[in-house]
Amino acid sequence: MSTETKRLNADRVRGIWGGITMSWDDADRFDEKSYAQNTRRAIEAGVHGVYTTGSTGEFYAIEFDEFRRMVDLQADLCGRADLPLQIGCCADATRKTIRLLEYAASKPAVGAAQVVLPYWMELTEREMLQFFKDLYNACPDLPLVHYNIPRAKRFLTGPDYRKVLEICPSLIGVKFTFAGQYFAALQEAVRVTPQLSYFVGENLLASAMQLGARGCYSSLILTNPQVMLDFYGAAEAGNWDRAMATQKQVSRFFTELESFIESLGEGLIDPVGDKGLAVASGFAVGSARCRAPYIGWSDATVAAVREWLGTHFPEFLYQVA
Repeated sequence: MSTETKRLNADRVRGIWGGITMSWDDADRFDEKSYAQNTRRAIEAGVHGVYTTGSTGEFYAIEFDEFRRMVDLQADLCGRADLPLQIGCCADATRKTIRLLEYAASKPAVGAAQVVLPYWMELTEREMLQFFKDLYNACPDLPLVHYNIPRAKRFLTGPDYRKVLEICPSLIGVKFTFAGQYFAALQEAVRVTPQLSYFVGENLLASAMQLGARGCYSSLILTNPQVMLDFYGAAEAGNWDRAMATQKQVSRFFTELESFIESLGEGLIDPVGDKGLAVASGFAVGSARCRAPYIGWSDATVAAVREWLGTHFPEFLYQVA
């Protein structure tokens, strides 16, 4: 692997990025073998980048030694493949976030870090700005992407990001979650901070790209990757009829999947549903288990979802080349 730095800028943060799910073995330990194999599959599928340790990547459940091993593994795999890599450096306190950032920054293959506002109690504006200032002062050369999610209790908008950029110029992008609920806010944010790369969920990708969003941090790509890659390709080419048709299909898929999973009595929160679906599709190896308190799908549910996919949405079954 080259030691040349792979640091990103906003223009290079675009496309469909695969959110790699964490892997746990029967003893609840980090299963590096299956995690590496799932990452290799994402790379071989042609994802535009890999990112780790957001909600789907169970950042809240990982010990620091596991985080280091995960970063080492990703830096090696993505570095060898010359693939853009973002490491989720999310924590509930500034000091913890900086510790993660410093380790990620030590790896030349890491292009950027994704961070979330400390989330137990809502931050004041002064505290929010100080948080970003502290991160920038600690690692000024590591580009940052903000994981903007209402779970953090403080959801940022365009005017907020204008203030953040004044004290944290390393910010290059935003994972703008719940874009449907905040669609007007997304439109305004893209307008007032065009220097940032905004990403949305799969169910609004075409609509948001028409406003200037640049891609998606995707869990659905870990089913049959080509569906999401073709979806983005149509939107990037301005083939809006085709892109909107896929968007409607993706939205219908999520709606019907939710109803089916509820009928089975299972959960669908990010790490549970994303990992279970990746395993059920045949893309991910390893188990669907999650770290407590969240309960992953049972083997019976995984099998039932795979059968359901084959009947109702066969395009989301993974086809081995």
